Amino acid sequence: MPGGCPRGALRFFRGEMAFKTRLKKFTGRLLLMLVPIFLSLGVVEVFLRMAGPLTGQDPKADDGFVAAVPSAELGWIFPADTTGTFRSSGRHTPLTTNGWGLRSGPVSTTDTTRLLVLGDSYAFGWGVEADDSFGSILGRELGMETINGAIPGYSIYQQVRMLDYVTARTDVDLVVATISLANDAIDEERIRRYVPDRLAEFDYGLRDPQSFSARVIRASRILTLLDERTNHIQFGLRNARGRGGDLAVDSLYDLAERCHERGLPLVWLVVPRAGEVRGGGMMSGILNNQTARLRGHFMQVTADFDSPGIDLLPVLTEAQAGGECYLPHDAHWNERGHRTVARAVLPVLKEARNTLR
Repeated sequence: MPGGCPRGALRFFRGEMAFKTRLKKFTGRLLLMLVPIFLSLGVVEVFLRMAGPLTGQDPKADDGFVAAVPSAELGWIFPADTTGTFRSSGRHTPLTTNGWGLRSGPVSTTDTTRLLVLGDSYAFGWGVEADDSFGSILGRELGMETINGAIPGYSIYQQVRMLDYVTARTDVDLVVATISLANDAIDEERIRRYVPDRLAEFDYGLRDPQSFSARVIRASRILTLLDERTNHIQFGLRNARGRGGDLAVDSLYDLAERCHERGLPLVWLVVPRAGEVRGGGMMSGILNNQTARLRGHFMQVTADFDSPGIDLLPVLTEAQAGGECYLPHDAHWNERGHRTVARAVLPVLKEARNTLR
């Protein structure tokens, strides 16, 4: 084709025109499909805004932090010298605090041996009387004064701060620290947003309140509703696979080092997810598999410091086969569960106590 367009270029031009035509048709059809969807979402958004504020519970109120007061040193702690009811997630727990805001009796001023228990709601004794918590049982069996330094919602980082808080006020001789596979990783991720000098500003949301995603969700009633309805799924997946696990390991090393520096025997208790003990559906099975990674991480710390580490999964699984170890419709232990844990830990603590003499 002298003086004309090469055949190859002509075919390319025609192909490009055909592609653009097909792309326009596809784009037009896609828009026709999306427009009614967006219009529907807009109508729902307007309806939700006209209906008023969402009535879902504040995560703080749901998880019981309304009973605590902000603390620049610890994040939050219970009011000192108070008696009442700790209300959270429909569970009512009798609560009496000492002068330090802990669920313990007054700390004696006499020369005595003391057991310090660190942890979150499991060690706190969620849903049971104070005397029925495993820490109180251990103290009675060992003939030691128990200081329950566990507060619901506490991360491993806060356990480190609690160790400093208590040892600045009195001497302790043994330390039991719990590691909860159910929530310690995500709790660690959340508390680190406010470390070290903004702890009193803590917000319990899964996301950083100042993050882009959090602001977008807050701006939409639909996204807020969807976020609330899937919160438990997001919680489980982020706890199992988020960066919080590595942060928790850092705090575990910090706790072990501080106990070593003070010459304090330290015993770790790895608390399994209730779903690992009770069993459950497909989602529970997925989370159980993911939890194995965290368990390996945490047990490695106990090996590195040559500190006794007790995985409570086989202990509770065996006990659960013979009777219920958990509160009704709750992931926390009942009195039987606490007694089971105390029996498993007691021989190890007796051996550690003997080293003090």
